[in-house]
Order: sequence, then structure tokens, then C-alpha cells
Amino acid sequence: MTERSGSVKVPGGKLVRVTLAAGARLDGDFFADGDARAIIGAIESVIADAAHELDPTFADCAPADAVDADATARAVQTWYRRTVRRIDDVLADRLIGANADAIALATLRAAAGGSPAARAFEERHMARVRRSWQAAQHRPTPSPLRITDAEIRARWAALRPHVVVDRPRLPEEQMALEPRWAWQVADGGREPTVRIWQWAAPAVVCGRYQSIEDEVNVAEAHARGVHIVRRGTGGGAMFIEPADTITYSLYAPLGFADGLDAVQTYQLCDAWLLEALAACGVRACYAGLNDIAAVHVDADGSAHVGGKIGGAAQMRVPAHGGGPGCLLHHVTLAYAIDAAAMGDVLIVDPEKMSDKAVKSARRRVEPMTAQTTMTRDAVVATMARVATSFGS
Repeated sequence: MTERSGSVKVPGGKLVRVTLAAGARLDGDFFADGDARAIIGAIESVIADAAHELDPTFADCAPADAVDADATARAVQTWYRRTVRRIDDVLADRLIGANADAIALATLRAAAGGSPAARAFEERHMARVRRSWQAAQHRPTPSPLRITDAEIRARWAALRPHVVVDRPRLPEEQMALEPRWAWQVADGGREPTVRIWQWAAPAVVCGRYQSIEDEVNVAEAHARGVHIVRRGTGGGAMFIEPADTITYSLYAPLGFADGLDAVQTYQLCDAWLLEALAACGVRACYAGLNDIAAVHVDADGSAHVGGKIGGAAQMRVPAHGGGPGCLLHHVTLAYAIDAAAMGDVLIVDPEKMSDKAVKSARRRVEPMTAQTTMTRDAVVATMARVATSFGS
């Protein structure tokens, strides 16, 4: 069977992609609440069955006058609603940034995206989605603080992490080190730690649930000596050049974020970073669930979100053996950027830009050097100083 795929960007959320061949594969830059392998496997079974249920009339790309568009669109709508319900039954809000509606639509696009029936359905269905898309085009403002500054500082004061500016490591070693240090904190064998990475080679770091072949121009990456690695957390692919990138990890006992939801946890973990960036002359804010973005102030004093400076991701290691468990939170930041190289190495699905006012992935990144003349080493030193004293 020829491999076919369809992708959908959730307005304000993440990209989901469904690929159909002998079975079904779900990937994307979404996040997960805990280990999502079983949930994703169950969803893949649902969408594989759903794809087979589509009437061959829908899947065949017949001339438009050979089908009753209204009747077939209604039939697809019935299939679509049933598929959404089935996905919802197993999804249980476990995939953050994705939803059953987007997964069902990606399945339809993969199975029958070129058919008159699917096009007729989307003409009707996408009217609602376009309204969401248009709402997302309004100049975004910084995400509101969902946890008080006093509580943030109290939790950090109790945490008192050890701060490490690490030696340069190859990308493969970095990926192996992350879970090892997280497990050590989870077991109680390592104190809470903030580690600021140093990269020894260029890399593309793909999220746990992404398809590497769909995200990376593998031949171009190899030709440039770019390592391709996968991290244990969700989210999207990050292009790394050692002189242009700053990455940090926080390894904290699970109790650090006890009682907080996902948005509050991301804000708690990155609060010190916003203070460090401000100390470097970089105005930044929380944007959405997991992004750190530049802030621009208009003449009237109102603030709006600029380009993306960095993105965060998390995973939790459960407590065992009497240890406290571990919250691993890591962030990759663009100190500077070679936009041409990034564009050559990364493959950006056009669907991913569908809810963005700026349609170029290169232009969506706004590095620190757009706001500061500090060297990378000076920025790292400032980050280490702020992380050491934050909350005290």
C-alpha cells in the first residue's frame, strides 16, 4: 500500500500528522501527560479502522460531477463525527496540544484528501476552523501569569538547586545524560540541579513523538555534519549550532510542582529564565504553553509577542525506592541564528504555519542578539548567577 499522510495544525496548539500504509502512524510536535505510548497505540488502532471504513467512493478522486457533493459530504461528516468520538474515548486529554478533531481531520486528509467528497466536507467543516484561525491572527499578547510571583519565589527558595555550567558534550551524550540525571534525582541520589549545556557539535533534536523523516532533510543534515537525535520529551524539532544556542535543564523533585497544572508548571520552571533574560537586556515572556518569546512595546505602551526565542519541554520520572521522583524541564534558546542553514536542514510542514501571522519558520525565530549585544558566554554567566540566587 502506498504511504499517504495528512497533517493538521490545531489553532493555538500543535501539529498532528497521520500516515497510512499497512496500518496507521500518529506523530507530531504535541506533548504528553506521562508515557503516551499506550494511548498513541490505541489511537492508531482507531484511525486505522476508521480509514478502512471510508467508502471507496469517498477515497476515489473521481471528477466532481461524478458524485453528489451534498450527499457524500454528509456521509463523510457522519464518519468524521463517529471517528472523533472514538478517538475521544481513548485520548482522555493525554496528548497536550492535540485533540480528537485534529486527529480525525488528519486521518481524512491522509485517506481521502484528494477526493471530491473530502473537499466538499472540508469546505463546510473548515468554516468553523477558519474562524479559530482568524482569531489566532490577532496580534498576540504575553500569556497571563497563572501562578503568583510570591509562590514562584517561595518554591524556588525551597528548591535551592545546584547550578552547573557543563562542559561541551556531543548531542548523543546530551540525550543520554538527560534521563540519567533525572533518574538520579528521582532516586534521591542527586540534588536538585540546573544544568546549562554546552554543545560540542551541531544537531537537530527531534521531539519524542515526531517522525524524523518528516521533520529533517536527513541527507542535507549529514552533508553538513549535523547530528540527528531524539529527546525523551515531546514538542518540535530544534536546530542547534553550538555558538548560536543555549540550552538548560532543570532536574527537580516532583514536589516542586505539586498541585500545579501544566501551564503553571511551565511558568514556575522558567520564571528565573525571564529574569535572567531581562538582566541581559532581552524582553521576553511566556507564549502559549511552552514557548519563550520576545516582547515588543508599542508607542502606546501596550506589549505584544514577537518572535520565538526558545521552547520548553518536560517529562516526569516517577518516585520509587523511597526517592522523590523528578520533574525534568529543559529549554533550548536561540542566542543567534543561521536562518538559511536552519531552513535547509529542517522540513517545515506548511500546515504548521496555518495559524501563524508570519508564514516563514525562519522569520518566526527572534534570537537574543536582536535585543542584546552581550556575548553568548556573558549571557550564560548571567543565567548561572540568576539561577543560583533566584527566590532567595
